[in-house]
Amino acid sequence: MTRLSRISILALASVAAWNSQALAQPSDGLSAVAALEQAITQVIEQAEPSVVSVARVRQDGSRPFGLRERGERALGQQSPTDLLPNQFGAGVIVAPPQSDKRYVLTAYHIVRGGPVANRPGSGDDSILQVWFAGDQSCSATIFAADPRSDLAVLKLDERGMKLRSGLLRPMSWTTAAPVHKGQFVVTLGNPYWIARDGSASVSWGLVSNLVRRPAALTYTQGGPTTLVGVGAAIHVEQRLPIGSSGCPVINLRGELVGIASSLAAIEGYERSGGFAIPIDPSTRWIVETLLAGREVEYGFLGITPGHDRLPDHIAERLGQRTAALVQSVPRGSPAQLAGIREGDYILSIDGQPTRSDVDLMRQVTLHPPETAIQVLIHRGGSELTLKVKLGKWPVFDADDVIATERRIPLWRGLAVDYPTVRLRAEPTEIPAAVVISEVAPDSPAQAARLQRWEFISHVNRTPVKTPAEFVEAVKSLKGDVTLRLQTTERRFDRFSDDPGRTVVIKDKAASGSP
Repeated sequence: MTRLSRISILALASVAAWNSQALAQPSDGLSAVAALEQAITQVIEQAEPSVVSVARVRQDGSRPFGLRERGERALGQQSPTDLLPNQFGAGVIVAPPQSDKRYVLTAYHIVRGGPVANRPGSGDDSILQVWFAGDQSCSATIFAADPRSDLAVLKLDERGMKLRSGLLRPMSWTTAAPVHKGQFVVTLGNPYWIARDGSASVSWGLVSNLVRRPAALTYTQGGPTTLVGVGAAIHVEQRLPIGSSGCPVINLRGELVGIASSLAAIEGYERSGGFAIPIDPSTRWIVETLLAGREVEYGFLGITPGHDRLPDHIAERLGQRTAALVQSVPRGSPAQLAGIREGDYILSIDGQPTRSDVDLMRQVTLHPPETAIQVLIHRGGSELTLKVKLGKWPVFDADDVIATERRIPLWRGLAVDYPTVRLRAEPTEIPAAVVISEVAPDSPAQAARLQRWEFISHVNRTPVKTPAEFVEAVKSLKGDVTLRLQTTERRFDRFSDDPGRTVVIKDKAASGSP
């Protein structure tokens, strides 16, 4: 610890002591420092068994890339000091609510390209290896991954591993309150691959700010299509060098409050800012979804938003100078169906002020589809509150989304999704239909010549606009079922008034397979 750091800590402790009127004795400042030190060391001792080191290693033929010439032992037996991984970082052992299963929560960009659980031969010939405190290790596969949050859940391969009792100790991630500015936090990670024996390296600092949006990510890391790009990150006043991604950010009660990312560094700066995806009441549903092995689906309002200054007389009355401006509203979008119009100012979502298009995107994104939100708008000279049921945000990077468990089962070899998953540009219309996302081979759906990305508007005579409505419509049907397909005109931004063709799908394919 440098002299400057000691002075800073003493100053903080002195301020705390002064505020508590505890400066009666000269030693009270040092006592406060000792108490803080003890609190930090205790939380580290509590949390460290739950922290792991993660590495992704590409293979070259039969030999992992980067292994030094120390024999031909298997990767699981190789000393971690022999590895020069392609990607490395940290992770934390977590458990689904009320479950005895154990997984590793980490940053997706560390493990992208690794093998996927239950899919032999998947990935780019990489091997994922996880090291625990005490230098024990096992291989892992990707159970679920989400590029928008840059979070992934790994499934551990415990076969043949003689792990000590209690080694897979999960960290608490469902109870922490949202962090606030000035709160002390501790990170345990793997900077520069230094924690390659599983013993996490520790750092600590303050929560500097909330809902941050690093400038570099606006242009280089997906911009508004990522949670960091819409300002959902928390800024931690500590350096997160390469290898810090995936490390848990914990409070002084030992609870998980974030997963750090070293991708938020601003190019050209020697010292990178510390940023993390918060794990709090607004994002825990994302972790729960990944722990269930499912695709994370985000909310969709369906407008083209802008950012504008409110007229002065409105700004003075509301105490809010700017708002999100509705520039266009596609027909059939959740916004249009709820009554939002072009030219409306969106002032707040569920009571939280909306001062820009980025605020709007963050507030909508942090809800799953089918969530009903309250939208306060200014139109003309008055305010109006509208209830909007959200759709599904378009999946621009479907190849990077990993889900090993289906949200809904196949029906006669057919999987459907929200129509917006096919969206690639600003549409003028969103169909009142579901889109076919998968047609299984040798199934009744394939025998009926159904194609991926066709739109189904009716099951028999029942209209269907969401996957849930489709499941409800078909769940009790037997025998032949008639599907009405909606016709598109050239692109997915306009739909024909033609009622479309109909297809009869049978109980079984011609081959007799279910």
